[in-house]
Amino acid sequence: MKILQAAPVHYAGYAAVINSLYPDNQVSVSEIVEDDKKRDPKFKAQRWVTIEKEKIVGAGSYTQSMWFAHPRKFRLWIGVQPEFQMRGIGAMMYETIMQGLLPLDPIALRAVTTEDRPQSIRFLEKRGFQEVIRDILSELNVRDFDLARFARLEDQFQREGIEIKTLPELENDPGRNQKLYDLDWELSLSVPGDLAAGIGRRGLDRYVEYAITGPDALPDGFFVAVKGGEYIGLSHVLSVEKGISLYQGLSGVKPPYRRQGIGLAMKVRCIAYAQATGHSVIRAENDAKNAPMLAMNEKLGFVRKQDVITFEKKLQSVQN
Repeated sequence: MKILQAAPVHYAGYAAVINSLYPDNQVSVSEIVEDDKKRDPKFKAQRWVTIEKEKIVGAGSYTQSMWFAHPRKFRLWIGVQPEFQMRGIGAMMYETIMQGLLPLDPIALRAVTTEDRPQSIRFLEKRGFQEVIRDILSELNVRDFDLARFARLEDQFQREGIEIKTLPELENDPGRNQKLYDLDWELSLSVPGDLAAGIGRRGLDRYVEYAITGPDALPDGFFVAVKGGEYIGLSHVLSVEKGISLYQGLSGVKPPYRRQGIGLAMKVRCIAYAQATGHSVIRAENDAKNAPMLAMNEKLGFVRKQDVITFEKKLQSVQN
């Protein structure tokens, strides 16, 4: 058995490990290659594979991203083919990755797993990781959603001069992208839980690529609450599986305008967009502490699936 830094020749085996563990979220070699191409060079990353008898039986990596932006903070992932688990491969991968991180002098690591993987939870806790975020995954059956239930929802705030517009309807506003960028950050900081804590603020260009112009962005599925020239709320969906499923992005309203049904109305607009474009599912992920949004999702008919748990391990610097 040997552990090697992953090269493109290993990507098929690397993808096979991922797909054996997450059959509902299949990854292709082309997606791994594309991920390499798109990665911002300031975010460090490295992959490894474990090979036994010419077969890739384990995979692992450290990465950095806009969601956990700090030069000495990293995200860790390790996976082992199910039939090769409980043989110490994961432990060896962990030690190899930790050695690979030493020159970068990490101060914190994060790893993510789900509540239905107790073996992964034990693996992380044994190595000093502690739970820091618990997100609740939920899904909405779009086809069964009755839009008529919310037909007059926008009447109550339209009288106050508040409108909901799509990105194309705002394209003549030269400050649109900057306003959305600033609003997204303001709302992120106000979300109950640990959404923005410790991740740093991504740049304007990265935000625009993620939410407005990137391959997963859906301008007609991005809704903004506007009063005069002020952007006071937003809600948008992103493409997951074209024509099948969408992901609910950030939804929120500035504090002075809450409790008027604006946030609910924008989310209903997202659902209407999903129906009109033939999508059958919207998936959402919300911090377990975000009781108002969880209650709104329940009102809309989202069904809770499982908890996604983020663990963190703080490290002492090896440098003086």
